[in-house]
Amino acid sequence: MARVRTVPLVWILLLSSALAASADDAADARAGRTLYENHCALCHGDGGKGDGPLAGELKVPPADLTGIAQRRAGAFPEVELAEIIDGRRPVRGHGGGEMPVWGRALGWNVADPKAREAAVHDQVQKLVAYLRSIQLGPQHTVGELDAR
Repeated sequence: MARVRTVPLVWILLLSSALAASADDAADARAGRTLYENHCALCHGDGGKGDGPLAGELKVPPADLTGIAQRRAGAFPEVELAEIIDGRRPVRGHGGGEMPVWGRALGWNVADPKAREAAVHDQVQKLVAYLRSIQLGPQHTVGELDAR
């Protein structure tokens, strides 16, 4: 009889954990949208289609960020995107460094190096969550950012 009661409890715990993670993802995506609007939309556009007001001024057109997973058979490269955003992974299409290294820009106001790294990581993670939220079609995450 005790086994029958434990199984539903396990499912309730798993479901509540999944719902909490989903709420955290949604909060990160909302915060990421604000970061995106402040730092990315001028080039990539309000909807992430690569059609921002400055797009025509660039040598290389900005990427359509809504089709990242679609161009990769549904795979959403979370770690790779974080590395592109924070500057650890150069992108050939960005020519002579037209895309800012946001790892430096996002942490400019934090004096302590360890605190700066944590703040940048947090903001990049939120930007990646927002990019995940605007993907077209089904997707699955490839690699995961670690929580710091």
